[in-house]
Amino acid sequence: MGNKDLPMAVTMMIIFIVLFGLSFTFQSSGVLVTHTTAAFFPRVVLAVAMFLNLILIIQTLLKGPDGGAKKGIEPEAAKRVALSMVCTIAFGFGTAYLGTLVSMALFIVGIMLVWGNRNFKVIFLNALIAPIIVYLIFNKVLLVQLPAGILL
Repeated sequence: MGNKDLPMAVTMMIIFIVLFGLSFTFQSSGVLVTHTTAAFFPRVVLAVAMFLNLILIIQTLLKGPDGGAKKGIEPEAAKRVALSMVCTIAFGFGTAYLGTLVSMALFIVGIMLVWGNRNFKVIFLNALIAPIIVYLIFNKVLLVQLPAGILL
């Protein structure tokens, strides 16, 4: 059985390149005066996605035709993936109701617990520091207002 990662990675890379090209067609709004355009964030996300996808392509080529794949998925790994999806969906809904920063802190706590981190000092520091950094970058530097939700 051949490696299925390479065709998917190449397909994703083509999609990312097309989307990156489309980001140059975005028109900036004259409503808000900021030093960033509407295309800035999508370009950053797509650039990171293309970089990570390139790493996947290189790793896939180095593994060879079978890809070193194991058969099946471990039940514990499947459980973690499912709980990670639940946390991500909860984060999306939480952003609308609780606000971005509160939801982000709760998401960090949830994900770290799901993936087995039991060092509560590390969990607390991540849940505290990451939203502060995001707030400073988006609200103060990029002048992008994040959803405040009902708590703020």
